[in-house]
Amino acid sequence: MSQDATPDRLLGRRLFWSRAALAWEILWPALWPPLGIAGLFVAFALLDLPNLLPGAVHAAVLVGFAAAFAGAAWWGWRKLIWPDTLAGRRRIERESGLAHRPLAALADHPSAPLDDASAALWEAHRRRMAAAMRRLRVGWPVAGLARRDPWGLRAILVILLVVAVIDAGSDWRERLARAFAPGWESGPPAPSASFDIWITPPDYTGLPPQFLRADISNSSGGPVRVPTGSTLLAQIHGGRGVPHLSIDGNSSDFEVLDKQNFRASATLGKGEKLSVSQGGATLGSWPIEIIPDNPPTAAFVEPPRATIRAALRVEYKATDDYGVEAAKLVIRREDGNPEDKLEIALPLPGLHLKEAKATNYQDLSPHPWAGLAVAITVVATDALGQTGESAPVHMKLPERTFTNPVARAIIEQRKELVKDPNSRDAVAEILDDLDKQPSLFHDDTVAYLALRLAALRLRQDDATAAIAAVVPLLWETALRIEDGRMSVAEQELRRLQQQLQDALARGASDEEIDKLTRELSDALNRYLQALAQDMRNRPADENQRPADPSKVVTSRDLQRMLDRARQLAHSGSQQQARELLSQLQDMLENLRAARPGQGQQGAGDAEQMMRGLRDMMQRQQQLLDRSFRAQRGQGQRQGRGQQQPGQMGQMGQPGEGQDGSQMGDLGDSAAQQEELRHALGEIMRHMGDGMGDIPDPLGRAERAMRDAAGALQRSTPGEAIAPQSQALDELQQGARDFAKQMQERMSKGWGSPGDDDGSVGDVPDKGDRDPFGRPLSSNGSYDQGDVAIPDAGILQKSRQILDELRRRAGERSRPAIELDYIDRLLRRF
Repeated sequence: MSQDATPDRLLGRRLFWSRAALAWEILWPALWPPLGIAGLFVAFALLDLPNLLPGAVHAAVLVGFAAAFAGAAWWGWRKLIWPDTLAGRRRIERESGLAHRPLAALADHPSAPLDDASAALWEAHRRRMAAAMRRLRVGWPVAGLARRDPWGLRAILVILLVVAVIDAGSDWRERLARAFAPGWESGPPAPSASFDIWITPPDYTGLPPQFLRADISNSSGGPVRVPTGSTLLAQIHGGRGVPHLSIDGNSSDFEVLDKQNFRASATLGKGEKLSVSQGGATLGSWPIEIIPDNPPTAAFVEPPRATIRAALRVEYKATDDYGVEAAKLVIRREDGNPEDKLEIALPLPGLHLKEAKATNYQDLSPHPWAGLAVAITVVATDALGQTGESAPVHMKLPERTFTNPVARAIIEQRKELVKDPNSRDAVAEILDDLDKQPSLFHDDTVAYLALRLAALRLRQDDATAAIAAVVPLLWETALRIEDGRMSVAEQELRRLQQQLQDALARGASDEEIDKLTRELSDALNRYLQALAQDMRNRPADENQRPADPSKVVTSRDLQRMLDRARQLAHSGSQQQARELLSQLQDMLENLRAARPGQGQQGAGDAEQMMRGLRDMMQRQQQLLDRSFRAQRGQGQRQGRGQQQPGQMGQMGQPGEGQDGSQMGDLGDSAAQQEELRHALGEIMRHMGDGMGDIPDPLGRAERAMRDAAGALQRSTPGEAIAPQSQALDELQQGARDFAKQMQERMSKGWGSPGDDDGSVGDVPDKGDRDPFGRPLSSNGSYDQGDVAIPDAGILQKSRQILDELRRRAGERSRPAIELDYIDRLLRRF
């Protein structure tokens, strides 16, 4: 049984593969005609040839292909006959070259019982046939297509399919769909449709246009982000029928330019899906995300406050998604009509800034609301007209303090007239009384006539008209009596400063900037002359001490700042020019009202303590450097001792060689550290006596010095480095805190302007030097006395780079990763 089983299994496997080969030789010739017709139709469709046919011809072609396919499939089906076992045996015998049908012999059985000799002969025959089975071959199937296709048309069909797939690209789905949907419009065949779709964001966003392509319409890269208000422009060339533009299902027809060209435009304000279709087929579909334009925000950097010269100092900031277009100050009276408000335009430091921050001065002391309680807000506006308003700040509008009794009396009557218009008769009577004593205002004829005219108008004119005319007249009269020429020069200076700031904000021409700069320079000279004359007319203070030359600002310094601002404006750095003008305004507004050095005793003590702290930081740094050197020397000596242990005897006693040299490196560091700690304690005591508050970092520095002194006394410089470093850090922090305390105190009264030597005065010591003695700018930042002016070549190069980026952003044929990088650069800059 075992001997027969092995040939039977081997023969069974050969028969299976033989029948499979016969099945393929029968099946493939039967399938080739319908598959060839189907391949021809697919190539026909992928090449978009059906779209070129009229509707009736297109339908006829579809019917023809369908009939041919059905006929070929029926013809092939009729020839399908599954091969049996006998056919499989014959194929094996034929492929193996066996004669006399040996496989049939193996399957045969004796018809009658055999004797011994016959049985032996039969078994010998079967063994010979079984041995021949080991040489059996099935052979590769041969479909015989070469006989049926002698011209090799099947190779042409394969090449045609490859070309059609390449031509269709990502549009293969739409082309196959169009091949099964003939159009029934009359007319000549229409060419394949091509389209261009651009989305242009609003100009104020500064973003480049986006080009939509069909090959990314179904990608998974996320929706197309579109700013609200963007304009969509779609153009289609070719195709059949009027295309449709659909946004979230809301469809609209394209405008027909001619028989082959169509155009559509839309403003995108909402929607999540954009698609374009023509003739029942979708040309492209894109998910979109509309980015809203949020309202701007506005806030005060610090609450508005009055300057020494009674101007209102406003430091504000405003932010917006795409740029702040305008800002204004809105002032309302606390006890007045909410509809009555004072609006003042605030200049911006540049155009279309996403974050604008500026400081502005407004002289509202002549306004009738000066000295009254008001609520002040800053309002920012963006390109869409949306506004953002800050939280209100409640304060009294700055009011000028008059020292001349007549000027003070005139201002009091002016304020009374504003509060109660019905008191005009009483005000007129008081003005008459003042007018009868011209000696009180140095027999000034102009002041006399002004008071006389004001009283007459209050009695004779209409109440509303009289008050509107008399209020500014009384203000001008009080200023003339109080300041003489000084007031006129100051008003002119502030007016020209504001005009120059406005011109820079709107990007005025160089000629206008030069004209305003010259006028401001002349007004500045007149103001400084008037200020110097006013200082000379004041009585001298015998207790005043000389002004610190490092804090004296001369007219040349101010003129250099003005020239620098003009150079910045010419080079295109408008924002830097405005910042420099703001610094100039800070200096002019903070010129002290007394003579130089007046009231500086407290400031002198504070400056002396600050110098002591600076000197102490320098000495502490020297001690720290010495500890570092000592530790490094100690490590080197220990390394030499490990490498040359045999030389210990030559060096003397170990303790002497190492400790003695170490002490030589440290010297008297321990004593100096202790001395420095006592000096710090003395400074802290003076701070407590003179200013009340001692900065906490100084206490921590004193404790760190104590630890460092202990480590140095033990001759362990490595342990002294950490507390010495801490002591130095705490000294620096303590000096900064002390400088801040000095700034707060000095802003409340230390200082004075003007001298008789051509110097304008010394600006307020509002922390004008850092703990290291370096000068600070008016906003507290480190200032070296110059402003970096970008070279004109650098600015031109920057513009060229920006133009090149925008040009490349419009070349949509560039790689997607490069376009994405360029878009991100343009969005940032």
